[in-house]
Amino acid sequence: MNMNKNYNPYMMNNPNVIANNNQVYNPNMMSNQDYSYDNQSLNQKNNSSTKTNINQIPTNNNNEEVSKENKKHIITNSSNQQAQQKDNKKNAKKEAFPKDKVKKEEGKKEDKKDKKEKEIEKEKDYTEEKDMELIVDSKEGKMIEVDESLQPVSIVFIGHVDHGKSTIAGNILISSGMVDDRTIEKYQKEAKSKGRDSWYIAYCMDFNEDEREKGKTIEIGKAFFKTKTKRFTILDAPGHSGYLPNMLLGACQADFAGLVISAKGGEFEAGFEKSGSTREHILLAKSLGVNKLVVLVNKMDEESVKWSETRFNQIRNDLSEYLKKVGYNVEKDIHFVPLSGLYGDNLKEPLNKKKCPWYEGSTVLELLDSLEQPKRETNAPLRISILDRYKEGGMHVMGKVESGVVKYGSSYTLMPLKQSIDIQWIFNSEDEGVPYALPGESVRLKIKGIENELDINRGYIICSQENLCGSFDQVIAEIIVLELPETKKIMATGYTCIMHYHTTVAECTLTIMAEIDKKTKEEMKVKFVKNNTRAKVLIKANSVLCGEKFESYPTLGRFTLRDEGKTIAVGKVLKYKLGK
Repeated sequence: MNMNKNYNPYMMNNPNVIANNNQVYNPNMMSNQDYSYDNQSLNQKNNSSTKTNINQIPTNNNNEEVSKENKKHIITNSSNQQAQQKDNKKNAKKEAFPKDKVKKEEGKKEDKKDKKEKEIEKEKDYTEEKDMELIVDSKEGKMIEVDESLQPVSIVFIGHVDHGKSTIAGNILISSGMVDDRTIEKYQKEAKSKGRDSWYIAYCMDFNEDEREKGKTIEIGKAFFKTKTKRFTILDAPGHSGYLPNMLLGACQADFAGLVISAKGGEFEAGFEKSGSTREHILLAKSLGVNKLVVLVNKMDEESVKWSETRFNQIRNDLSEYLKKVGYNVEKDIHFVPLSGLYGDNLKEPLNKKKCPWYEGSTVLELLDSLEQPKRETNAPLRISILDRYKEGGMHVMGKVESGVVKYGSSYTLMPLKQSIDIQWIFNSEDEGVPYALPGESVRLKIKGIENELDINRGYIICSQENLCGSFDQVIAEIIVLELPETKKIMATGYTCIMHYHTTVAECTLTIMAEIDKKTKEEMKVKFVKNNTRAKVLIKANSVLCGEKFESYPTLGRFTLRDEGKTIAVGKVLKYKLGK
């Protein structure tokens, strides 16, 4: 089993970054091409037209005077010739303009053809990646072929503390055959020596010694498993409110979320009330773009529950009401599953009808495999938001491919440094070398171009060289104010808080621009806003950020604002700029 959790990505240094220049890339700006049309044929026809001079009248060979009748005859013929020539000119123009029109039409066709050819080239470029040579490296080993029959996706397990997130994640790994018997035996002995026999399953995700001693997840646990059609990266988030920034770090990388709820008497209520983490985790998952939730109703085997259908329905009804308020489509995007994370009931194998006769649905693994994959932008510019970095046998960075395809041997640009880097090796979520990685894949990249690891911060973005993301320290954003701290009843200009923006964190100061009417969307100038209001604000960060507008890249355009240990607002980036 390949899992890496010996580092804390949240504890990275985040010094202020000085941008190299003030130019901000705008992905919506496109160059316009000027087209000129050739009127040469028309000009040639006009120039070839000749005029007859009526004074140039032919004379006979004997130089005799021409009679008046002959003169009249000749003048008449000359006039007829002039009229004919005028008609010829008109006809020439009539012929010329349709040709110009044809040329314009041909120009448009050429435009469409060029556009189509470019799309074909992109598609060809992607299909050629499948035929890339599998390199053998003396240090990294041999590359494996990318199995595109398995979709790369990630799921974060969220919920209140002690509801069984690590135990469920660990048992999924065991049920999927990702943990060998020797490792399981080792964990069992370690857990028994600590007097916590049942904790050995959680050790599959909790590697930190403090986590094993206290039985609480602190950092983001990371592992992987496979189903019939998908290759999952598991992100095990901490449930304790003191480690919520780490939960945000996991949620911003996830495609799906597994909301773990304890059915044990009193535990669901403790997590769901105001002081619990359940409500906040649901809200944050939705605001960070996680649109599919699997609600894992855990501990159904507990003595106070005994697989009670009444208890299961009570939890489902109470949660459904709140999920609708947050904006989830309960019928379409939410799935409720009863299970026992400790014993693995309904994880891989269906429930025993004698134990739970009322449940007719899928097992957890069947349900996860059936989830619809989010839309992937394979042919879009590359975007990889950096989660962590370290230097050991070369410079390594970790992150998730948000869009585009990262390829071995290619060159990209690291923003906001605008530093060119080369990809020396690509590791997929299973830590195996591959020639390329598709959107949705969690990767580790060995790069060349930057020597000092302190030059790379979490939140930097690897981009295609011909299409860079924005670098900025000011954004105009639309926010929803959730609940301000008791000590700060209003949010006014000058309000300071912490901004969590994809994988980066920065201190910021707000300027209130307007309050937005929830129904009419009209903007009203105000000096301050209160709880449960929508507002347009200017946010000034204390360091240079990089990302995108929400309309261009939703995953890189969302953020949350936190103050005094709680989430006070969620928002999306409308515009951005780099201050002087």
